[in-house]
Amino acid sequence: MIRRALLLGLPLALSCTVSFLADAAQLHWPLPEDSLAQNGVMQRLATHTHTPAQSAAIPALPDKGLHPKAALGLKRHYTGTPTDVLRYHNDNYPTGWNQSETDLTPATVGSASFGKLATLNVDSNVIAQPLMVSNFQMPDGSTHNVLVVATGHDTVYAYDAQNYSVLWQRSLGTPQSTTDVGCGDIRPEYGISSTPVIVRNGVNSATIYLVAATEPAHLSFHTQIHALDLGTGADIMKAREINPQANLATGGKIHLDPQNQWSRASLVYNNGSIYVGIGSHCDFNAGNISGWVLRYDASTLKLTGKFNTIEAAAGYELSSVWMAGYSPAIDANGNVFAVTGNGNYDLQRGHKGFGESVISLAPDLAKKSVNTFTPSNYQQLNNGDTDFGSGGAMLIPPVNGQAAPPLLVAMGKASTLYLLNSTDLGGLEGHNGNHWLQKFNVGGGCWCGAAYYGGASGGIVYYQADNDALRAFSVDTSASPKLTQIAAGTSSAGYGGSFPVISSNGSTPGTAVVWLIRRNTTEQLEAYDAASLGAPLFQANAGSWNTSGPFLTPLVANGRVYVPAAGTVTVFGLTN
Repeated sequence: MIRRALLLGLPLALSCTVSFLADAAQLHWPLPEDSLAQNGVMQRLATHTHTPAQSAAIPALPDKGLHPKAALGLKRHYTGTPTDVLRYHNDNYPTGWNQSETDLTPATVGSASFGKLATLNVDSNVIAQPLMVSNFQMPDGSTHNVLVVATGHDTVYAYDAQNYSVLWQRSLGTPQSTTDVGCGDIRPEYGISSTPVIVRNGVNSATIYLVAATEPAHLSFHTQIHALDLGTGADIMKAREINPQANLATGGKIHLDPQNQWSRASLVYNNGSIYVGIGSHCDFNAGNISGWVLRYDASTLKLTGKFNTIEAAAGYELSSVWMAGYSPAIDANGNVFAVTGNGNYDLQRGHKGFGESVISLAPDLAKKSVNTFTPSNYQQLNNGDTDFGSGGAMLIPPVNGQAAPPLLVAMGKASTLYLLNSTDLGGLEGHNGNHWLQKFNVGGGCWCGAAYYGGASGGIVYYQADNDALRAFSVDTSASPKLTQIAAGTSSAGYGGSFPVISSNGSTPGTAVVWLIRRNTTEQLEAYDAASLGAPLFQANAGSWNTSGPFLTPLVANGRVYVPAAGTVTVFGLTN
C-alpha cells in the first residue's frame, strides 16, 4: 500500500492589504491536485511523481515587478460598461468567454502600457477563481465594482475593484488541517477550494454561495454550504452540513466522508438551484465512498437532489466529480454535465458504477434520466490512474443554422479529446457503435479545461494539455461536425495544462485575447491573440508555489486581470 509522504508547511499570516512593492516571498504552497490510491490493486505512484524538473519547458522569467506607472493604472477607470462575472468561467456552458471587454485587446495587451498594477495579500491559498460584481450598491449607499476572493483559510474578502480597499472580510471557521486530513494535495489547510457562485437579484442584492471545509475541533471534520450577503458578508440563512447518503443496490449505505472528500469542482447556479460536485482526497477510503453531484435550493439551502456515482459495493469505488476545479456544465434545458474520475464501471451488471464517464443528469438529478459516455478502455484508465475526470466537460454554444446536434467536448489524463452529441452521449464506446462524433489525441495529459470564443468567422475551442502549446480548433457545425486545428501557441504549458479564458468586445475582429496561467514554481500569466495565437502577447510572473501548483484560472473583468496564487491575487491592467 502506497501513501504520499507529506511535507507540510506552516500557516501563513498575511494581512488583507494591497502591496505596491515587490511581491513578498510566500511560506507555503499547494501540491499538485492528483490522487494517490491506497488500494493495493490500483497503486498510482508512477503518474504522481511529475515534478517541475520534469516540466522543464517553462523557463524562468525575470521579475519586472510593478509597472512603472502602476499608480496611474490604479487610478485609470474602465472605459466600457462594467460587467459581472458571477461564476467560474463566466457562463453555464462554461465557455470562459467574457464578451464585454473593450479595453483589453491584442493591441493594448501587447503594448508597453499593460503590466502589473498591484498584489493583494490574503491569509492563505487562493485556489478558487476570483469573481466580480459590478456597480453594486453597498448598505451605506456607496457603489462599487466588488471583487470577491475566497481562500483556503475559510476567509472571504470583498474588495473595491478600483483601489482594492477591503469592503469587508468574513471568516467561516477553522479550516481542515492538511496534517489531520492526511492528504497533502493542498497545504497547509483545506478551506474553500471550489469557486463560489454569486446570484444577483438587483443593484443592491446579491448572494455568494460557497462550500467551506472546517475542523472546529481536532479531527472533527465538516463540509458546509453557505449563503452570504454580498453587501456585508453576513449569513443570509444558516449554513447547512453537506452529508448526503444513499442506499446501495447490494445492501448498506454510502455517504459523504468529510475527512476524505472535498468540494473541488466549482459551484454552478441554474433556475433556483445550486449544484455542487464532490470528489476525494488522495483516493483515500476508496472502497467506501462515492462521487456526488448535489442540488440545493438557493432560497433555503435545502438538499433537493442527489446523484451518487457508485450504486453497488465494489473493491474500488470513488468515481469522483472533481475535474481539477472545472465546474459542471448546464445546457439550455437545465441538464447537468460532469466527468468522473477513476472508479467502478460495470455495464454487465446494470451499470452500477459511473466511473471514467461523461454523465448527463436531468435538473433534478434523478437516476432514471442519467445519460453517459464511457471510453472503451475504462479499465486501462483505472489501472493507470489516467482519470477521464481530470478535465471538465464544456458545451459548445449553438449557432444559427447549426445542422449538428448539440455538442460537448471532454478530455482527461489519457490525452484523448472527444467531441460528443450532448443529447445522446451513447453509453459505452463501441457498444452498439462508437457514438462519439470525433476523437483524437491532443498533446499530453489533461488536468485542464476547454474555452470557447464565437468569432466573426465561427466558433473556436481552445485547449492546452500537459507540456503542450495552446491550441485553437475551429468548430464545424454542419451535419458532419468536427474540430480542426487552426492555430497554436509557441509556449508550452506546465504540468497538467491550463484553464484558458477569453476576453473580447463581442465577436468584433481584433479584440479577442486568450488568457491562461502557466503552472510552475513561479506562476506566470500569459496572453495570446485569440485569432492567431503564436508567441504570447504578454508574459509575467504572478505568484509563487513550491511545486508546479494547483489548477487555476484567471479572472478577466473591466479592463483588469486577476491571478490567484498562494497568499496573493496579482492584478494586471492598463496604465493609460
